[in-house]
Amino acid sequence: MQILLTGLNHKTAPVEVRERVSFSKEQLSRALPLLAARTGEAVVLSTCNRTEVYTATDSPEDSALEIRSFLADFHGVAMGDVSPHLYDRAGREAVHHLFTVSAGLDSMILGESQILGQVRTAFALAAEHGAVASEVSRLFHRAIRTGRRVREETEISRNALSISYAAVQLAQKVMGRLAGKRVLLIGAGDAGQLVARALRTTGAADLMIANRTLSRAEELASELSGRAVPFADIPSALIDADIVIAATEAPEFVLRTSDLKAAFAHRNARPVFLFDLSVPLNIDPQTAKLDGVSLYDIDDLSAIAEENLQNRRNAADAAAKIVDEETDAFMSWWSTLDALPLVKSLRAQAEDTRARELARAVRKLGDLPPEQLEIIDALTRSITNRLLHDPTLALKQADEAELKAIRALLGMDEGH
Repeated sequence: MQILLTGLNHKTAPVEVRERVSFSKEQLSRALPLLAARTGEAVVLSTCNRTEVYTATDSPEDSALEIRSFLADFHGVAMGDVSPHLYDRAGREAVHHLFTVSAGLDSMILGESQILGQVRTAFALAAEHGAVASEVSRLFHRAIRTGRRVREETEISRNALSISYAAVQLAQKVMGRLAGKRVLLIGAGDAGQLVARALRTTGAADLMIANRTLSRAEELASELSGRAVPFADIPSALIDADIVIAATEAPEFVLRTSDLKAAFAHRNARPVFLFDLSVPLNIDPQTAKLDGVSLYDIDDLSAIAEENLQNRRNAADAAAKIVDEETDAFMSWWSTLDALPLVKSLRAQAEDTRARELARAVRKLGDLPPEQLEIIDALTRSITNRLLHDPTLALKQADEAELKAIRALLGMDEGH
């Protein structure tokens, strides 16, 4: 059995492709049981930068085809449109990739902190829907541990830029100082909250927060000394906003070209900065054609990521060593799984032989005091364990071909 990964990310697919196969939480609740029925088990890691499916399988090629077909069928996407952007990785390569992701080494922003929580959430959701078994469960527990180790033992996340903070930094580059600027934040979810907190550090004067659930907007606005805006009032809020950041899970545009045109009729030609953090996109790309509009999406963060790369390279090297260590440890454990049935069978045979020989010896010795029987029993158990110690280690280190030869030598069938 091998760990298998099939997916795509920001390195293999543009945002237009990524958004077509991304999963909202509601979609995952429907998809996970269906996917697990086809692959046996599955964890889906779906973020703005990647959609990756992890499973354990005896047939990686067949399972990869199942996953590819499922992604296309579930999202109603032609296989030819998504397949060129997908990658399949099996065994150690898949494990190493997940640990690298969890460590923040495969993110658009090197060392960004959000991904570890997203890995944890992906695993929890799969477990909640009964889509994950013990082997993949162990994989994700180890991945989460790896991510924590990297952040505790290296400088990779010291002042690291999340996607949300990078949006604020890009706004500063485009517009200069943000002090005194009016900001409209559409979306009070996790990404929106991170943006709002980062904006507060820049001295933005007026923070308007719009969310479909007004109470969530009011709660965040109260915390950050902003003001909540009903979702229906977004068009009028656009008249005052200098910066608009969309960060929702809506599957459609929440800001259209017509909205901007109507707002510009009352803005006296003041420019506006638009940043779309969402996948799928929440701001109509056609708005970029309007005079006075600067529109950016998450792919535009690559330049910021490049600027920070050099400063974090030393930390990344140290983090990569931790990832290698954790991958080696996991693969060492994984390699013992095929040997465990054989080890159990060998020990069962040895115990059966020990018990028979002990019983025969006791009959010959006659009646013995209980304390002497206990000594003889402990002695025979100790001898058996010592004799089996080295063979057990050898079995756990043996490859598939060697295990097959050992079964034949010991007269054990494939079920052992």
